[in-house]
Amino acid sequence: MIIKNYKEGKILDVAGLNKITVLYDRADTEYTEVGHNEWRPLQDGPPHYHDEKDQAFFITSGVGIVKLGDEQHDVEKGCMCFVPAGVEHQTITTTDEPLCYLLFNIYSSNENITFEQHIEKVRSVRKAQAETQSSGAGSAITKGKRKAKFFRNLDEGKLFDFGSSQSTLLVDRTESERIEILLNELPANIVGPMIIHPDKEQTFFILKGTGSITVDGETRDVKPGDVVYIPKDGAHSWKSNDEGLKYICQSSFVEDPLDDSFEEMHERISPDRIRRSEAGSSEVGE
Repeated sequence: MIIKNYKEGKILDVAGLNKITVLYDRADTEYTEVGHNEWRPLQDGPPHYHDEKDQAFFITSGVGIVKLGDEQHDVEKGCMCFVPAGVEHQTITTTDEPLCYLLFNIYSSNENITFEQHIEKVRSVRKAQAETQSSGAGSAITKGKRKAKFFRNLDEGKLFDFGSSQSTLLVDRTESERIEILLNELPANIVGPMIIHPDKEQTFFILKGTGSITVDGETRDVKPGDVVYIPKDGAHSWKSNDEGLKYICQSSFVEDPLDDSFEEMHERISPDRIRRSEAGSSEVGE
């Protein structure tokens, strides 16, 4: 288990356009990178796309515009964008305040390359794209690709009950290469069952409330702004305090998923998870 506040980490400058605070890269994980991205005020960022990764942005502060293929969305704190590989996207800041978001990068391969090494490779390209306002690839980059998604708020998806918690499905595994995104919520003063996933690593971003998480016998307190990384097969359990807990759950599949969709997984595992939760069992399960 690794826990970091989203504002604390090594800061990388990307050609004077934006700054990324590195939280996790593939030196720490298998397929996942997480950083906090701050775009310079009053700037049209570089139009660009990625062949090798899906992305998700959760806006933490500021206002602006995010273009996703042929769509354009006004964004503010609490919005989320899902950007599949191959879809051109652009971030535009419209005020004298930076536009900031938590950035999830989920790669199609698990090369052991750091965030810093990747930024070094693309720095000059991003600068040129910003200056020309062109990705240099033409409109074909959005053809035959998965569809981008935009969420004005995170309560827009289908709700699934797990007994001690509820999950709102935002991005399903069927909509991406290897990513799944949920909004998870625990009511007040709940101790959840011990959970393990043999097919995915996970990153949790705490939005509201306080509590603790236990991973492989180690217990740490959590609060808003904390980003928690759990490796595959990391046995973990949540405890919420008086105000409950709400967090983004981002999963990266490191093996072929055991189920074809989140709904199929819910149907398979929820009865036993609810049983363990109601019984206060110490058994470990999915």
